[in-house]
Amino acid sequence: AFLLFFGALGADAFSSMSPATPLQLHGHMHSSRVHLFAGWQCSQKAADLKARILESTATFGDPAMQVPASVQQDVDTLAKDLEAMNPTPQPATANSAKLDGWWRVRYSNAVPPSNGQLGPFVGEPFQVVDIATGSYQNRLSFLGGALQVVLSADWDVRDDATWRVNFRTLGVEAWGNELPKIRFPEGTARTWCMTYTDDDTRIVRAGLDGGRSVARDIGLYDYDKEGGQAKDAFIFFMTKDSSPSGQSNQSVN
Repeated sequence: AFLLFFGALGADAFSSMSPATPLQLHGHMHSSRVHLFAGWQCSQKAADLKARILESTATFGDPAMQVPASVQQDVDTLAKDLEAMNPTPQPATANSAKLDGWWRVRYSNAVPPSNGQLGPFVGEPFQVVDIATGSYQNRLSFLGGALQVVLSADWDVRDDATWRVNFRTLGVEAWGNELPKIRFPEGTARTWCMTYTDDDTRIVRAGLDGGRSVARDIGLYDYDKEGGQAKDAFIFFMTKDSSPSGQSNQSVN
């Protein structure tokens, strides 16, 4: 039956299956080289933009503080160029695993403590995302991690690039001891727009977007009461970091 099947097809069935000509092979190889070169160029441009952002803010510390408006504008322009090259589609849904881990906040124009400052003190700010448990933490570390202020949250997916992050508790970890946590009022939330994500860098634009702000409610910081309302009001530029020894993203409860 096997031979009869191929016999029925006849020689004409195979006459069109001619090998590729040298010219066709050359065209395929040329196309592959063009795509590889374009990918390399894109990667180099992204690396250059990331380096320029860090160079622009380096004078103002790490994390950068009290950055002049002119420099903030320059950083925003560089960030937009980088965002236009975002290699990770659907970061809030299908590719959310790319967000997982510890991310050090290198620069943000957000109000304290989101920018890494608490009163007169500047700490090491981290965003810690645990996709498996659906939990998120803002960790502000002082004294080499001996003292940490920890905001715990979860999120709801808004769309393929956006989360609505719900603040749940605020706590302090001091020399290995966890103090009682304070619960945020219901509705304390921010919108996260994941505008750029690769293996070592993230850009998030965030804002109240109708959410409640305890700091704003009690007048903790002197800033325009309308500031931060837009969902992309503030920018966070972060680089991937390793989890400090013995620390993990814990439950929001």
